[in-house]
Amino acid sequence: MTAAAPRRSWLGQSVLRNEDSRFLTGRAQYVDDIRMPGLLEAAMLRSPYAHALIKRIDYSRALEIPGVHGVITGADVVPLIEPARATTYPAGGEWYYIATDRVRYVGDIVAIVAAEDRYIAEDALDAIDVEYEALPVVSDPERAADADQPVLHPEAPGGNEVLNEVYEYGDVDAAFAEADVVVSERLVVHRHSGVPLEGLAAIASHDPTTGEITMWVNLGNLGRFEIAARTLRVGQADVRLIVPDVGGSFGIKAWVHQRAVLIAVLARKVGRPVRWTEDRLEHLAASHHGMGRIAWVELAAKRDGTILGMKMRTIDDQGAYVAVNEPRGPSTLTTVFGPYRIKSLRYECHAVLTNKVPVASNRGYGRVQPTFGLERMIDRLARELGMDTAEIRMKNFIPPEAYPYVTPTGVLYDSGDPPALMRRLKEAMDYDAVRREQAAARAQGRLLGIGFATSVEGGGPMAIDVAEIMLSPDGRLMVQTPTLAQGQGHETTIAQIVADRFDVDPSTVHVTVQLDSRTMSYTNVSGTYASKFSATGAPAAHGAAKKLADQLAEMAANVLDADPREIVFRDGKLIAPGGPERSISLAEIARKVQRSPGDFGPTDIALHATYMWQPPSGRRGGSSGSATYAVVCQGAVVEVDPETGQVRILRYLSWEDCGKIINPMIVEGQVMGGTIHGIGWALTEKFVYDENGQLLTGTFMDYLMSRFSDIPPLDLGHLEYPSPYTDLGAKGMGEGGVIPAMACIANAVEDAIYHLGGRIVDSHMPPELVLRAIQAGHR
Repeated sequence: MTAAAPRRSWLGQSVLRNEDSRFLTGRAQYVDDIRMPGLLEAAMLRSPYAHALIKRIDYSRALEIPGVHGVITGADVVPLIEPARATTYPAGGEWYYIATDRVRYVGDIVAIVAAEDRYIAEDALDAIDVEYEALPVVSDPERAADADQPVLHPEAPGGNEVLNEVYEYGDVDAAFAEADVVVSERLVVHRHSGVPLEGLAAIASHDPTTGEITMWVNLGNLGRFEIAARTLRVGQADVRLIVPDVGGSFGIKAWVHQRAVLIAVLARKVGRPVRWTEDRLEHLAASHHGMGRIAWVELAAKRDGTILGMKMRTIDDQGAYVAVNEPRGPSTLTTVFGPYRIKSLRYECHAVLTNKVPVASNRGYGRVQPTFGLERMIDRLARELGMDTAEIRMKNFIPPEAYPYVTPTGVLYDSGDPPALMRRLKEAMDYDAVRREQAAARAQGRLLGIGFATSVEGGGPMAIDVAEIMLSPDGRLMVQTPTLAQGQGHETTIAQIVADRFDVDPSTVHVTVQLDSRTMSYTNVSGTYASKFSATGAPAAHGAAKKLADQLAEMAANVLDADPREIVFRDGKLIAPGGPERSISLAEIARKVQRSPGDFGPTDIALHATYMWQPPSGRRGGSSGSATYAVVCQGAVVEVDPETGQVRILRYLSWEDCGKIINPMIVEGQVMGGTIHGIGWALTEKFVYDENGQLLTGTFMDYLMSRFSDIPPLDLGHLEYPSPYTDLGAKGMGEGGVIPAMACIANAVEDAIYHLGGRIVDSHMPPELVLRAIQAGHR
């Protein structure tokens, strides 16, 4: 009897990405690549004013231009759609995604033109005559709710204040009364963007005979698909959504549904399919920014460094409208404690409207801001107590034996060992030697600084997902998942998961991660956002593969006269006890089903499986937390030029526990990308508005993206603490690199200049701000 060949394991292997060949050879299909008969192109007229009444719109001259097929304004849209309203708080007014009676930020959509090509559409915008009456502008979030400020939505309750809530956990007053030391500071987190390579894009087509709307959209979150249908006052089944390849998102494309709704209204009016593709200037000026925040943070501690409690008072700058899932303040409570054993918190959340672009999800959504506040104050506390900044973190970390750990807000952290991550980070940095180097450099007049920051990254806040798998007629495995990949390598990762279950080569597994809502399974929380894939999409694919494997084992057992529980998969074959000769290949099963299904006996013939994944019973999920929680520890070594304030990062290290790693190469790429995002936000990227609400950084001449020469050597490491709540043990990790990065760099820069009296209170550290901090310290 010959034993079956040893089984290969594809999990944990750096398999080359299956999808890259089509991306690198230009064979990917994005929304802008789609062609169809009668397709028109749209251009949007946007407000030059931050706040103004619309007195009159005359687009008659635009309609006279050859090639122009139609124009819509707010007057066309209001009767046809349901306006958006904030879902997490009742104030904030209504939003039709296009200006109606007034404009509220520079870039607010005023009219949309459909024409034979984009050039004609853009020319037609110049022929639209709009009469504005300028209004006073709200630009300062700290003053936005004052009685003397103009109200952006006079019809809405609450004025410009759209959130005013206090959340309290533990005995905060007792913690502060018991404290030996209290440190406090006012900190600022600036507006920023993920700036994906591809802008937002949508095509809409309307069938007047059936009323059906078809949309091709580079969407990242299928919850917005549900909202789009509701907004258009049709059933979700009456909208066919097709999501092709997506060129990056970082959260921003969760909101393309807003533009898709308007393009659908325009397509219905002109009777032709219409496409709109966002250009770079539109994206910077009018796509959702990452939230700006002003925070007053206090930490109370004992003399030995034990943190007893925390107070946070925040003002979030929402911009001109409140998007779905905003204001974000309350939802940040899931990870506000980071990886620390802090038992008491008073969190006073305020959110206000200003005449700026609305804010919504960007990479690290809702976690970058509180992490910056907490991590900055831990460094301040360490200096107040004369402690090492790494050691004070070690003292307050959640110990590994405490996992699964329930935070004071009721969120369950699944697994981890933050102290081990910090130890490995220090070893990789050679921390003691770097401190000695810092002292030697300081004696020479050079300013070296060392900073640390940590964070917890929730993966999969809407903890369900679905996957389908089938055995094709030629015996290949085909998988469909609605994960809407945007460059993360989902096709390869899912192929590895399936290949591991069936013991086939991943390159033979065909994976579809795009969507056609008419032919594929999906849920209204599917998509790629909030580090969701490894926590929900991957377990769904794993469950579907297991379900199909069990079905095929049952069929093979009938042919091989074996117990299905004893069937094993080896190299594309199903083998019964007794050796490889008692086997049947996947290809043979597929052929038999096509030609002689009776060979399988009375068993059901099932070559297809659909699996809906959800967390195991007893696992907190949904609105109270995420499916998984990863821990990230980062360290930076910087040098500050004392004459110019220029910051140069000499080394950057990031150690992460993202559970069981399925493809190390893909994980490394995700961590690198997130870390580079954070470095850019910290040093070069910032949206700046003047007092009149005009965006001053609306091009890449002003909003400075990181160049390759700006990126330091990245030293990345991983420790694996598998999640007990996902089948594969993997955790979501796509945002981990970005969440602590601004705090880490700020801590390093302040460490470099602290002995000179310099203090860093802003998350953005261009040379002029750092130099002013040094000069202020001298004074």
